[in-house]
Amino acid sequence: MATVEPAVRVTAESLRAYGEEAFRKVGVPEDGAAIITDVQLEASLRGQPTHNMGGVPGYASRVAKGLLNATPTIRVERDSPVHATLDGDNAPGQWVGVVAMRKAIEKARAGGVGMVTARRSNHYGAAGHYAWMAAREGLIGISTTNGGPCLAPWGGVTPTLGNNPLGVGIPAGTSLPLLLDIAMSMAAMGKIALVIAEGQPLPANWVLDKRGQPSTNPEDFRESFLGAPIGAPGTGYKGTGLSMVMETLAGVISGASFPWQHRDDRLERREYEPDLGHFCMAIDPRLFMPFETFTARVDAMIAATKSGERMEGVEEILVPGESELRSRERNLREGIPLLPSTHRTLEEYRQRAGLETALVPVG
Repeated sequence: MATVEPAVRVTAESLRAYGEEAFRKVGVPEDGAAIITDVQLEASLRGQPTHNMGGVPGYASRVAKGLLNATPTIRVERDSPVHATLDGDNAPGQWVGVVAMRKAIEKARAGGVGMVTARRSNHYGAAGHYAWMAAREGLIGISTTNGGPCLAPWGGVTPTLGNNPLGVGIPAGTSLPLLLDIAMSMAAMGKIALVIAEGQPLPANWVLDKRGQPSTNPEDFRESFLGAPIGAPGTGYKGTGLSMVMETLAGVISGASFPWQHRDDRLERREYEPDLGHFCMAIDPRLFMPFETFTARVDAMIAATKSGERMEGVEEILVPGESELRSRERNLREGIPLLPSTHRTLEEYRQRAGLETALVPVG
């Protein structure tokens, strides 16, 4: 049996300094470097296996190649008391996503609800980050984005739909906030790629072959790039239906391009300018009731959910985001565990890019 390498735990402070230096080194100004790094670092703090600090070298390399705009002018194209549309100017998507949610929060504070779309943007990392931004402000947050094609519609085998993740953040009272972050496939594309990179076997029902049949062969995934949509087998492609709903928000009303126009090979050949779309929404529950009443009702819902009978072998019933936010609290105290492959990627990039920031080990 192969030996599993232990995680490498490093300080959050050194990871933050690493990310900010990496982006400044390729020309991103300090404020943008801090925003992008924060989005990726928060995913690592929450223990997410993808869309975390391991992605920094890739994003920084895309900036260095000119594929992402290091010094964008993110501007408002349309505006009203409850909505805005943004032109992201080909900025790193994390930067655009944070600006969009900040504006949605601002409008919700003023009028109870804020909805902001963005176009001409790029991959923005974990959708849950933007929803959590609102939840930390005592607002309900919703966010989604589009991306490259990785799902086929019901009855088809051509990838035309995206994974269009859904992030939802809901503030609570004495409980941790609810934080939902899901993809429209059984496993996010980044997670599939990570399992393959780690040399681990693909679980059943994660990917489909070119005929649209379930497969555990990485070669089938490389040929088809088809993820298996969420939904129990035999019930239809619920994930692709949800993807189209999210695409309406992230792609249609934002004015952005659609998933089939976002293939990575076309981006690398610079056949067109990147044009991903985002949607961010913030809702103030005070529109409906006093905030203390709302959070007490959320607490009651959580308590009732967790009080049911547990499955055999399960110690605790969890609600969305609970394990991730507990990991965040622990990792802030004890340092952030990195997969050995992630640690190697960061160290190799540090040497290649000539970064001065070293990752500081813990323990």
